[in-house]
Amino acid sequence: MEERKWEDMSTDCLANIFGRLDIESRLLHIPAVCKHWYRAVQNPLCWEKLDFRAIDSESKLSQLMKIVANHSERCAISHVLVHFCTTKDLIQLSEACPALKTLELHTFLDCVPLNVVVPSFKGRWKNLEFISIDDSGDSIVELIELVCIHSTSFTGLRIGGGDIYDYAAYKIVSLLPKLKYLAINHAILEKKNLLLILQGCRELVFLDVRNCIGFQEDDEEILKLSSVIKSFRCDGSKAQDPTCNDDYNYCLDFEVQDYDDYDFDYHY
Repeated sequence: MEERKWEDMSTDCLANIFGRLDIESRLLHIPAVCKHWYRAVQNPLCWEKLDFRAIDSESKLSQLMKIVANHSERCAISHVLVHFCTTKDLIQLSEACPALKTLELHTFLDCVPLNVVVPSFKGRWKNLEFISIDDSGDSIVELIELVCIHSTSFTGLRIGGGDIYDYAAYKIVSLLPKLKYLAINHAILEKKNLLLILQGCRELVFLDVRNCIGFQEDDEEILKLSSVIKSFRCDGSKAQDPTCNDDYNYCLDFEVQDYDDYDFDYHY
């Protein structure tokens, strides 16, 4: 059998392979190998999915976002941003990547009043379907108001860690009533707020509230309301012990690597 050579591989196929590598490899190393590989990394297909988690400074992130935006030719559909993502970064991202479908953040740091930036998001990210954030509270409310409500395609939300307090739960229900996929893990989620979500988001087909603090996993009222959801999981969740601060710290100290078995059944 004749041995196949890398140089015989189509540009689109190489772009698909290189698109799975880290951003700096795509920018610095791959183009230097040969002309064929250089042409492959110029293909917008190579820049559809971008992961900035390895970037260790805010200035470097801003610079790289501008570079890869040019390479992607406004075709990027998936971004993973580092923990210091700000409103300014999201505005820049919305301008450079209007076709975005999925967005993953560690922590969203708002630095501009919403009444100033919300108008600039109207009409953008119409294809946005899924957001994942590993910090809740004000951050998730601001993201919903800033980004999610302007997309007619938005159906999936994942929250890891933090406190899903009364107002946050209310905003999820009032602004995202057609949500289909929701995961809240390792967070403080009181029973009343989970019930509010169950009663308000009637189109849910997937709900994962594992390892939360604020309700018992065998609560009969919760299990009855969730019985209409195709896929529901709440194992590991427990009521909060008011005499113990460890429960609260356990939720606030959540990191992505703490939950490697996460299996959010979403099509991305």
